[in-house]
Amino acid sequence: MLVPYLCQLQLPEQHNIELTEAQRKLGWPDGGIPIKFPLKITNTEINGNLDFSFAIFQKQITFSSSHFSKDINFHSAIFSENANFERVKFSKYATFMYAAFSKDSCFDRATFNDVDFDKAIFSRNAYFRGATFYDEAGFFGTIFNQQVYFHEATFNQGAYFKDVVLSSIYYPFWGAKFLGENLTFKNATFKYPGVQEDACRKAKILMEKNGNREEAGYHFYKEMDARRKQKPWYIRYPEFVFIQLIFGYGVPPFRLMASWFLIATLFALIYWYVHGIQSKLPTSSISPAFIGYLGQFTDMSYFTKLDWSYFVKCFYFSIVTAVTPGYGKYELTSWEFQVVASIEAIFGTFMWAAFIATFARKYMR
Repeated sequence: MLVPYLCQLQLPEQHNIELTEAQRKLGWPDGGIPIKFPLKITNTEINGNLDFSFAIFQKQITFSSSHFSKDINFHSAIFSENANFERVKFSKYATFMYAAFSKDSCFDRATFNDVDFDKAIFSRNAYFRGATFYDEAGFFGTIFNQQVYFHEATFNQGAYFKDVVLSSIYYPFWGAKFLGENLTFKNATFKYPGVQEDACRKAKILMEKNGNREEAGYHFYKEMDARRKQKPWYIRYPEFVFIQLIFGYGVPPFRLMASWFLIATLFALIYWYVHGIQSKLPTSSISPAFIGYLGQFTDMSYFTKLDWSYFVKCFYFSIVTAVTPGYGKYELTSWEFQVVASIEAIFGTFMWAAFIATFARKYMR
C-alpha cells in the first residue's frame, strides 16, 4: 500500500524555474514540480510505483531504511538540499538519470536491484559506502564534482563508469568488490592520477580474469599513464614521448609500427638532405627513365628535380640501420653521420624489440 503521506502531497502539475546553461544542455525542461517542504519517510515499505521525475526538492529529503518494492523514478530530479537514502532497499528498477544533487547525497549500505545514475551530477560529496548492486550498475557520464565513496561496496554484475568524471582526491573504490564480468572506466576523466591508477588497475585485473584482453589492454594503458603523471617532471615528460607516445606501453602494435617507419623516414630525410651516405654501387639503383615516370604524376617541377634514387638509398640505409647495423654497400660520408647512425641503431633496436613484445602480448597470449 502506498504511503498516504505521499498520496496527499497535492503537487502542482508544472512550475517554471530558472535553470543553468549546463542543465539545459543535459535536457532538463524549463518547468518542474517543486516540493517546498522537507520530505522524511523512514523505516517504511512502499509497495507502489513512484514517479518523482523532474521534481525539485527544495528541502532535505530522507528515505532512510525504507523499502521500495516497485519501480522508483527520479529522472531529472533536482535535490537542492541533502538527500538521504541510507540503507534504502530498491527491489525493482530505480533511475536517477540526469538527476542533480546540489548538496551531499548518502546511499550508504543501500541495496540496488537494477539502477542507473547516467548523466547525474553530484555537486557535493556522494556516499555509497557498503552499498550492494545486485544487477547492472550504470554510471555512464555521471559527474562527481567532489568526493565520492564506494568503500566496501559490492558490484555483483557489471559496473559501468564510461565517460564518468571523478574529481575525488581519495580512492573511491577502496575495498570495493567487483564480482561481475564487466568493469569499465573507458573515456573517464580523473582529476587526480592516483585515483585513475587505482580504478584502472581494478578494471584491468577483472578484465584479464574474464578474458577480455581488449578492455584489459585499454585500462592497463590508462593505469600506466596515471603512474607516469605521478613521477617527477624530468621523468614524466621523456616517458610521455618515448614510452607512452611511441611505444604505447606495449598496447597498440600498429601505432608502434607506424612510429617505427616514421622515425626511419625522418632519419632517411636527414641523410638525404645533407648527403650523409654514399654508395659503392657502380650504377644508380633507380634509372633516369623511372624518375621521369614519377614526374608525370605531378605538375610541381620541384619534385621532378629531386634525386629520388638517392632518397630511396637513404631510406634503405635508414631501415637496415634501425633493424641491424648491416649497411651493405653503403657507407657514411663523415664521422658526424656515424653518430646519427649510432643513435638510430640504438633506437631502432629498442623499437624492434618493443614491437615483437607488443605483438606477442596482443595476439599470442
